[in-house]
Amino acid sequence: MDLASQPAPAQPPAEPGPVLTVSPEEISRFFVRVRRDQETERWDVRLDGALREILERANEFVPSESGGILLDDPRAKLAGVRTPRLTFIAVYGPGSAQLLGMRIPSDRGFVGQIYRSGSPYRTDNLTPDDPLIVTVPPRPSGPPIGSIIGVPVIVGESICGVLQLANRRSGGPYTVRDNELLRIFAAYMSSSIQNALDAIRARALARLDHLTGLFNSRYFHIRLQDEIVRADRDGTELSMLFLDLDNFKLVNDRFGHMAGSWTLREVARLLAENAPPATVLARYGGDEFVAILPGTGLQRAVQTAELLRRVIADATLFDVESEPGQPAQMLPGVRASLGVASYRDHLAPGGNQRRRENVFLRLADSAMYRAKANGRNRVEVAEGEE
Repeated sequence: MDLASQPAPAQPPAEPGPVLTVSPEEISRFFVRVRRDQETERWDVRLDGALREILERANEFVPSESGGILLDDPRAKLAGVRTPRLTFIAVYGPGSAQLLGMRIPSDRGFVGQIYRSGSPYRTDNLTPDDPLIVTVPPRPSGPPIGSIIGVPVIVGESICGVLQLANRRSGGPYTVRDNELLRIFAAYMSSSIQNALDAIRARALARLDHLTGLFNSRYFHIRLQDEIVRADRDGTELSMLFLDLDNFKLVNDRFGHMAGSWTLREVARLLAENAPPATVLARYGGDEFVAILPGTGLQRAVQTAELLRRVIADATLFDVESEPGQPAQMLPGVRASLGVASYRDHLAPGGNQRRRENVFLRLADSAMYRAKANGRNRVEVAEGEE
């Protein structure tokens, strides 16, 4: 018998390879629908790790040659787009690198069926015009096999995407049992994503001031250390503002502490809306606020301080706790005194990290007190360290 004429034995499918994901920043963007901590970092490794684990576990539940997670764009949904496109944010298997970041319609084909219905779905016959046809890896001989199974990705109570697997590793079509296994897995997937988001949220809340939503003083000191290290390493500018509200006690005495708390929240909102984008804002304590201005020299820092002073002085604040049936009472004019310090212009060279941090903060604080002594509602620049 001529062995050369015999057909070669079937080769088992190659291992699917590692899970690939888009950048952590991109991952975070797709989960902004459930994240309120816009002042914190825009990404976290927990999300990236959760997505990788989900696909790895899905492949254990229903072994498949390839798979992917597609999510819709929450910004498009918030803008009222009825059929947002779905993006591959995590993939594995042949050709996965080419799929990563690819977008497909959410209202057509296999994926559209799952996204619109919110129910698992499987098929062995993708139509040639199905947007998902590109996810089926090509075979050495013949066209791709269209054996596909998928479940909706649910976060909270919202369907936000689809997890799909292609080409059953044992061969043949996906079964009813596969469908049930993946349906059960969907609950694990939702829980895994939510746990990652809850962990991020809990960590973020530990950094925030509960009243104003700005960073708290503890996290401010952590960021100040980081920014000083960065300024030393890169030779960049760095400035700080120290802000204290003028005569804030009068607000509490005349209108009560509820109105005082409301005023602090409004001032925090004005600061967040008008400070430069890279500013690190924190409530330092009471009616004191601090701002770190990375990459900002003295002149620009003074301009920023003047802008924030004017915005606060020009704001019209009302007492939200007025007596029923009485007209809203206007709060006495809220004003602010600010001190400005420049890391390059005002600190003497030398000393350890802790000394520079303490001196930098003290110089800005002293300048703020000088602004109060010179009449309040003004900006003063720090005196250089001798």
